[in-house]
Amino acid sequence: MKVYEAIAESLLAEGVTDFFGLMGDGNMWLWGALCRDPRAKPYNLRHESMAVSAADGYARTTGKIGVAMVTCGPGLTQCGTSLIAAYRGKTPLVLIAGEIAAGAKNKTQSMDQRRFAEASSARFFTISSIDNMAEEIAEAFYAARVNRIPVVLNLPMDLQEDEFDWDYAYRPSTDFLPARALSPSPDALAPVIEKLAAAERPVIIAGRGAQAAQARDEIIRLADRVGALLATSLQAKGYFAGHPWDIGIAGAFASAPSEQLLAEADFVLGVGAELGYYTTEGGLLFPSAEVARIDIKAMPEEIGVIPGLWVQGDARRTVAAINEALEAHQVRKDGFRTDDARTVLETPPPAVEPPTDGLDPRPLARALGAALPKGALLTCGAGHFFSWIGMYAPLPEGAEIQYSYGFGAVGQGIGVAIGTAAGNPGRPHVAVEGDGSLMFNLQELETVVRHKLPMVLVVWNDAGYGAEVHKLIAKGFDETLAQWPSPD
Repeated sequence: MKVYEAIAESLLAEGVTDFFGLMGDGNMWLWGALCRDPRAKPYNLRHESMAVSAADGYARTTGKIGVAMVTCGPGLTQCGTSLIAAYRGKTPLVLIAGEIAAGAKNKTQSMDQRRFAEASSARFFTISSIDNMAEEIAEAFYAARVNRIPVVLNLPMDLQEDEFDWDYAYRPSTDFLPARALSPSPDALAPVIEKLAAAERPVIIAGRGAQAAQARDEIIRLADRVGALLATSLQAKGYFAGHPWDIGIAGAFASAPSEQLLAEADFVLGVGAELGYYTTEGGLLFPSAEVARIDIKAMPEEIGVIPGLWVQGDARRTVAAINEALEAHQVRKDGFRTDDARTVLETPPPAVEPPTDGLDPRPLARALGAALPKGALLTCGAGHFFSWIGMYAPLPEGAEIQYSYGFGAVGQGIGVAIGTAAGNPGRPHVAVEGDGSLMFNLQELETVVRHKLPMVLVVWNDAGYGAEVHKLIAKGFDETLAQWPSPD
């Protein structure tokens, strides 16, 4: 058995079916060996960066590890932006990269791939020998799976051509996952329960972690018990749609009434939500509130803008345990659900003059949201345009939205949408991009067509870079420096 054939067996044992990439000298034998198995389904993209973005979108929406495959040298360097975006999004992803043979005379594609990968926020693993190969592959997948990070798995080209003279056996990384407590101890929960029972104006903010844990019903049950208002992070937009005390997104895209109420909160509980810079408006959104967070991670990665209580646990199970404790103490109150709060929420928005040319993006976003089918997956790229979707587009029942803003990079949306559509073939897919960011990776529309991915693409065309236009105007510069007509 060739080493590249054994690597293919290892990937299949890890549950890899769909993978994304471009073929080159450094990965073509592995690619070919993997595709001999009917379980494997390759998605050939036109650019390596988009292959990693597609693996990112696939992992975000399937719960599986996203896998991308590129060749050595420039094949890897093209992936830097997308690797950092995946790291910022806490995406479990394995990027398999070839590496030129040791001692190769043709060094055209030679580089220090470890240093590049680590500079791109990825953990780096390399296959050092056929003796250690099984363990090294498993370690790479284990690191991605447990830490929810992108890793680069480096495959030297000369080693791929070696032969095994013994029966190759591989144990997947899932065999080594340790058992862990998904519900915290009563002592860990006691401070949160005490603060919820005492709070007069509580708010619960759910994030993507709550969605992943399917915690919605338990969170609503808790909010109804303590009289909490319900809000979400941007990534969980629409999670409580239809509930009478849903105040929408917390943070930079919050409505004025929601901002007013959040500023009055005396206790905020984040469930599967980072409560980061944008969700808390730099820590200024609820200045009088004590804060607690429930997260599957053991500890926060940094102090953050609003340090507070931290409880490790699965979102659904932890909130269920809080509900049981509050029920045992017969806690039930109106809390923040007062007539005054209802009056604030029903305050009509101020009248705004419509634009003198083009389409008004506010009713357009509302119409787009209203047209979405149930269960739709909406992928939104990064740019000035995404604010209209965040603020004005309602989501129907079962719909989910994801943003590719983790690194603040434009041009990522199409790749993320491709991976999302590949991993969720039974759901409707809509991608929203700006005209500027679409032109970064326009070639991937051919990928969508070639792989017959059902997707509606909505392009928010303001004939330029909208965010830069506003910033230029604010500083007194010529706004036309960031405006140009879009091609037909």
